[in-house]
Amino acid sequence: MRIKKSFTLIEAIFVIVILAFILIGGFQIISKLYVRNYIAKQTSKFEFVSQQVLDQVASLIYYRVPLSVIGYNQSTGNFKYIGNITDTDDFPVLEWIGYLNDAMVDANLSGFADLYASKKPVLKAVDFNSSFINTILQNKYSTAKTLKDLTSVIFAGSFDRGSEAALYKYKNAFGWHGNRADYVFRISSYTQNGSDCDLNLTRYDGSDVSGIKIYEKFYLADSAYAIALKKDLNISKWNCGVSFDKFKNDDLLLFYNYRPWLGETFCGDGGDGNVTLLASNVKSFRVKKINYHLMLKLELFKSRADINISVSKQKVAF
Repeated sequence: MRIKKSFTLIEAIFVIVILAFILIGGFQIISKLYVRNYIAKQTSKFEFVSQQVLDQVASLIYYRVPLSVIGYNQSTGNFKYIGNITDTDDFPVLEWIGYLNDAMVDANLSGFADLYASKKPVLKAVDFNSSFINTILQNKYSTAKTLKDLTSVIFAGSFDRGSEAALYKYKNAFGWHGNRADYVFRISSYTQNGSDCDLNLTRYDGSDVSGIKIYEKFYLADSAYAIALKKDLNISKWNCGVSFDKFKNDDLLLFYNYRPWLGETFCGDGGDGNVTLLASNVKSFRVKKINYHLMLKLELFKSRADINISVSKQKVAF
């Protein structure tokens, strides 16, 4: 007859301790693998999103009227030309006026005028297909309005930036935030003549245009754009078609389809137009003018327990 020996109490405790160490070690290994996997996936996602957003913004801002770019502070109502903003200024909202690049295909919108055939207030725009431009505008903005209502002429000036004289009285240059639009001209009527179009220009304040300086190249401005973090906006001024609460404080938003030369501002500022989400988990979005270019910088950030993930990326918009 065999007698089965049982574990002594000391042996049992010893086994339990060993198993505990094994379990703890295994848990730590699994936990570290999970953390590493989470960081790798989130970093990879941030790398992709940040590049995608910067590419999208650079593509939009490429078709800008260069001198129209401003920084804006909704709290104070102040704005400043991007080239005059210093590191100590506080202008968290970026705005600019874009021109209708969508119609600049084939010979539908050259953006040039025949100065010899032009006689103020009529500007003879060469290779200007008003019918095609109206179709582009109506499809783009889902409206029955035409170029008379949706576009304006801004001359490119001597260096293709917009009239440099605007810098000397910038507040009233483009109509930003309730001010005058002295360097933006209304198309009061137009007449198509073959491939060219006669644009009858007037000032938005009703004054005479005979004294204005015209240039061979012009921008057909169709919309202003604004980029801002939700945390930098005031809910009391929100006038967009979606709820303010739909977005998080670290969401980067794009506003479009508004026209400052008509006295409009973006819908996040109590005005008109539309809004769309560019990116979430945005810690900062900064723009700096370098020579004639814009340096865009985007930082994405996410915190989870004791894990902090940050990705920062830059891109030059020409």
